[in-house]
Amino acid sequence: MANKKKANGFRSAIREGFALWVLCVMAISAAHAQGEKTQAYRRVEERFQIGSVADAVKKVKQGKFSGVHVEAIAEAGAVEAIPALEEQFARSLEPNASAEIDPGNKGKIASALVRLGDNGQVYWDFLENPARTAVESGAPFPIRFDAQGKIMPYQYTPELLEWAKSRSISPEDAAQIAIYDMPGKVLLLAETGDPRGLPLLRQAMSSPNYMIQAKAAKGLAKLQDKESIPMIIGACQRAPVDMAAVIAQALIFFDDPQAQSAAEKYIPNDMLKALREVRHEPVTDPFQ
Repeated sequence: MANKKKANGFRSAIREGFALWVLCVMAISAAHAQGEKTQAYRRVEERFQIGSVADAVKKVKQGKFSGVHVEAIAEAGAVEAIPALEEQFARSLEPNASAEIDPGNKGKIASALVRLGDNGQVYWDFLENPARTAVESGAPFPIRFDAQGKIMPYQYTPELLEWAKSRSISPEDAAQIAIYDMPGKVLLLAETGDPRGLPLLRQAMSSPNYMIQAKAAKGLAKLQDKESIPMIIGACQRAPVDMAAVIAQALIFFDDPQAQSAAEKYIPNDMLKALREVRHEPVTDPFQ
């Protein structure tokens, strides 16, 4: 039963990673004209089912918010929320911070502030330092693959077991860190689209952890760093079939024939079609 739960957890991680990417590429950048702003807000409100962006901003001001509200604000480009987000970020770092502030929201707040154009170094450092730790950790991908490159969800890799042992943690905790926690840190930085993250995202493509590679590839696509296309394709070539399909998702979002051709090679047709439908959403900037 425990193994089945682990397998389901891994599959959920892949699905969630894909879902997060879809949300990322469907997002709308901050609009300057009021009409564009209203349309952007409506799309975000419908997608997140939050009532209204104004309500999300209000909840942040009240300190009664979740990561969904922060993400909706960032995707809508609701710059009016910057002061409230800054206040909540500062409060979350206080030793006696209110229990109402979810510690997991601190990274989301920092990421949102950078996406909204806040140049405060403290927010960037809060994203970059954990992401760099994840990239440089050497954390391996935890699940084995069969001869065809398919996931074998009931079996941990020897590398994962050794990595866990060297840190005196259980294989289960190590797998959680490798599949969810560390890639999540990279994603928070990647989704900002901030060029300061480019060197680290390129470095991450050499990580032994395929999920870290996949998150970094998405960040490179958001930056439209075409020089990284061969790097992403190379990662796909080295990865097992199941993970090559995940890493290659980023290639869909480059306006480049080499990237598109490689995406067709590594991504199953049904997923390829879904991603291309998202890519051609009529939005101002599909990567904001």
